[in-house]
Amino acid sequence: MKLTNRELAVMRILWESDKPLMVSEIVQRDKNGTIYSVQRIIQNLIKKNMVAVDGVSYNKKALGRTFRPLVTSEVIELNSLRDMLNNMISKNITASHLIAALLPTENDSNTLEELNKLEEIIKQRKKEIIDSDTNE
Repeated sequence: MKLTNRELAVMRILWESDKPLMVSEIVQRDKNGTIYSVQRIIQNLIKKNMVAVDGVSYNKKALGRTFRPLVTSEVIELNSLRDMLNNMISKNITASHLIAALLPTENDSNTLEELNKLEEIIKQRKKEIIDSDTNE
């Protein structure tokens, strides 16, 4: 799902918060937003199933709905990265070439841990492909 820069800015505020936020609280943290613009952005994010109403809260001035993100920053950032790479990289560069170029070159425990995580992701993806083939 593609997000505009303003939608992404509001999502980042929600991700960084330790609790659901009212529109007025989002505006306080977002120097470029107004109540009207943030309300419109929140409504767009609700339509995109990115944000949900969490409840009702009272601040110093008013009673209002609070909102929480439905997707993690990781999901959005990975989708954005995938879209960017699909548009930038020639078709001659395969996924394996790209991943090999991104692999850490240090020989330490962090690199080994990263390679183990990658191996698990590859195993999971293979399983998904095999399972989809058997369901057809």
